[in-house]
Amino acid sequence: MFGLDAIAHNNGWMIAITGAGIVFTGLGALSFVISQLHKVVALLDRPSKATVAVVAEEKISIWTPPDCPNDIALTIKLYQPLIEELPSEFDLAELYVLAKKYHLPHPHLSIRCLINAGRLESLGEGLFRLQT
Repeated sequence: MFGLDAIAHNNGWMIAITGAGIVFTGLGALSFVISQLHKVVALLDRPSKATVAVVAEEKISIWTPPDCPNDIALTIKLYQPLIEELPSEFDLAELYVLAKKYHLPHPHLSIRCLINAGRLESLGEGLFRLQT
C-alpha cells in the first residue's frame, strides 16, 4: 500500500493535523512570551530602594538665577559681562542675541527692567548705553 491510501489507513491525516496544531500552538505561545518580555525586563531593571535613597542624598544643587528679573542689582551683575563685549553704544538686538547665546533667563523682561530702572539709557536711533 502506497500514497494517500497508506496515509488514510494508518491515521496519517489525524497525525498531520495534530502535529500542525502543536507547532502553531507552540509558535503562538512563543510570540506571546516575546511580546510580554519587555515587562519582565522592566521588573528586573528596577533599582533597589536603597539605591534610590543613596542617589537622593548625593543630589548636587546647581545655582539658577531667579525667575523674576525685578532685582536690578542682580540683573546688572548678570548683564554686565555681556554689555562689556559690546561697543559703548549698542543696539538692544545685539544685547538680546548675547543674552540668548549665554542662556540668561527672560532676556526681554530683564532688558525692559534695566530700561525702566534707568540703567540703560536711550540715545535715539535704537542705540543704548549702560548708565554706571
